[in-house]
Amino acid sequence: MKKFLTVAIFFLSNFLSISSFSQVDTEGSNHGIYLEFFGNGIFYSVNYDTRFSKKSDGLGGKVGFGYIAVAGDHYSSFPFLVNYLLGKEGHYFEIGAGANYLVADYKNGTGVSESPEIAKWEGWSASLSLGYRYQPVAGGFLFRAGITPMFKEREFRPFWPQASVGYAF
Repeated sequence: MKKFLTVAIFFLSNFLSISSFSQVDTEGSNHGIYLEFFGNGIFYSVNYDTRFSKKSDGLGGKVGFGYIAVAGDHYSSFPFLVNYLLGKEGHYFEIGAGANYLVADYKNGTGVSESPEIAKWEGWSASLSLGYRYQPVAGGFLFRAGITPMFKEREFRPFWPQASVGYAF
């Protein structure tokens, strides 16, 4: 887990430093910070999204982090995704593909345990993103909604929902 966090922090810092160059003379809001419910962060995640150009649409990506504790169980998610925005004047169709690194610490899978033994699971899942995004060209309130088909080992969830609210700049 420590190795993964070190690599994730390295890539995140490079991702943010590369995207910061696009803040000069932008043609619109091409950055966003938002809280995503469900989606590829599973329960919820806080995400940073950017376009790889100075435009409000086109190719971009997101990175995020999610954490939840329920009845003694702890779940962490580290989603990242490459996406494409197609549309104009703040209304976009979003399509994307990415992965999520998941970490679960749970007590015998139930959250209630007589034993102090804690089980741990770590692994990857793949996901797609299909939906609508409202991100005003001048910046401000950001909204996303759609579905996030998820793939993990022998498991497939074709209609996992996603909804996000945040701020575009």
